[in-house]
Amino acid sequence: MKKIVTAGDRVYLKFFNMDFFRERAKAAGAELHMVLGLDDGEFKNAIRDADGLILIDRPLTKEHIAIMERCKIVLALEVGYDFIDVEAATRRKIPVSNVPAYCTHQVAFHALTLILSVGRRLKQLIAETSKGGWDYKTGAPVFELQGMKLGIVGLGRIGRSLAAKAGALGLRVAAYDPYLADDLFKLLNVERFYDLEDLLGASDFVSLHVPLNGETLHMIGERELRRMKSAGILINTCRGKVIDEKSLYKALQNRIIAGAGLDVLEKEPPDGNNPLLGLNNVIVTPHAAWYSENSMERLREQGMDEVIRALEGKRPKNLVNPEVLY
Repeated sequence: MKKIVTAGDRVYLKFFNMDFFRERAKAAGAELHMVLGLDDGEFKNAIRDADGLILIDRPLTKEHIAIMERCKIVLALEVGYDFIDVEAATRRKIPVSNVPAYCTHQVAFHALTLILSVGRRLKQLIAETSKGGWDYKTGAPVFELQGMKLGIVGLGRIGRSLAAKAGALGLRVAAYDPYLADDLFKLLNVERFYDLEDLLGASDFVSLHVPLNGETLHMIGERELRRMKSAGILINTCRGKVIDEKSLYKALQNRIIAGAGLDVLEKEPPDGNNPLLGLNNVIVTPHAAWYSENSMERLREQGMDEVIRALEGKRPKNLVNPEVLY
């Protein structure tokens, strides 16, 4: 019987009940094997003879990949796949796939919610009424959104979805993405910036929508934050390590920028003493931008569809290393 291994704590945090995965595996002539916790020895024993892996944020290194004897697919059960050594998998001719579109609109809506919430100073206003106060000036200053500029870093699926939604609210939308042609910016009616620092300096809101890799690790640090407007607001719903949190804390504490809305942090869950959590000009949500009941359903269905296609010898739909086919 074929063997499908699931691993990574967030798999089981997202899906308390694994019956759907188990039943789909069984229907495809496979058995589901769950690896709980982070014991590397147990993980290696499980993946050695696995036909497929389903992972969320569980590191899969070249050492792990070297011992896999018959793996036909490694699936990141999420949009990001930075925790998988894709190059090592490609050398072993192992397809790596993800689920890139299950939560596109949810993340864009969440980013927009953070833009509105931080921009309207909801955290300060809620704190005021929670203690029995009724002074609107605790949220000052607040400015009208119409005509403000939203700078999007990374104009992929989520960035494009956010651009459309923000434009409908009257925001002027600009973007930085060095890997896209000019035609796409024109098609989306998005102003193009060719340099990240220029975008940061021109934008009232900056929203990050990039994958985590060697190019984007800490791409927003002290230098970049100082290029932002003093009234600027930074939004992050992609990966926590895209921002250097120490630099961000200093910038927020010293009012170099006005605020931030963060759905992701460098360490998740954060330590209780993470200083960002105590700032009144920051809203932090618990990596929830992806979530809706609908997106949960799409994630599990599209994920298992991808694994079963590979086990049946078919081409996965969302290959991130298509060169394994040639």
